[in-house]
Amino acid sequence: MTLTYAGLRRTITEQDRKGVVEDFPKVAMIADPELRRLSIEAWAYALCCSDFHRIMEIPPEGNTGAPVLRRGTLADHLRGVVRLTAALRTEFRTAWPEVSINDDVLMAGPVCHDVGKPFEFDPTNRARWARDASASGQPTFRHSVFGMPVCLTIGLPAEVAHIAVGHSFEGLHMGLSSECVIIRQADHDWWQVAGTLGLLTPESMPSRPTYMRARPIA
Repeated sequence: MTLTYAGLRRTITEQDRKGVVEDFPKVAMIADPELRRLSIEAWAYALCCSDFHRIMEIPPEGNTGAPVLRRGTLADHLRGVVRLTAALRTEFRTAWPEVSINDDVLMAGPVCHDVGKPFEFDPTNRARWARDASASGQPTFRHSVFGMPVCLTIGLPAEVAHIAVGHSFEGLHMGLSSECVIIRQADHDWWQVAGTLGLLTPESMPSRPTYMRARPIA
């Protein structure tokens, strides 16, 4: 059996960091400059652990194969989750000013929630997994699991790494922070609304929730 070591495939460059900002300008919504820098670095690191060079090269899929946007890239989803997260914060803080929300974590969370996707969607990894899933798993790690050590390796706080792993299925098996619940809701709702508005490919429409019906698009 051949052993595989996940890690950097190339050196991180300023061009990598610049590409992250160009594809994902919503990183500017992270007010804390150091947290913003580390979030950019996390994406640059994750990309350099794969064959992808830009976020916009990653396909627009929630999980591999489903759900899948008819057009666009992962960057479109990331931007949408950041906007929805900010809208949820505004709603509850406006209606109930006494609530406590960590703004730095809340904005770094949606920026980094899918930071493990370069690994899970990497063509080289997917080909290896397809050849012998009994040796490698399929995938070896889901994006939510791989995203957690990316965040920790770069030096992001544990609260942000918690969101990377807790925003998806793994969140069903752990206690979630308030910020993670908000981001998890924004992420899942984004895909469900995209589905009901007809923005997903028919074959990738989730079987649940069963109440979802896709509206024809113009």
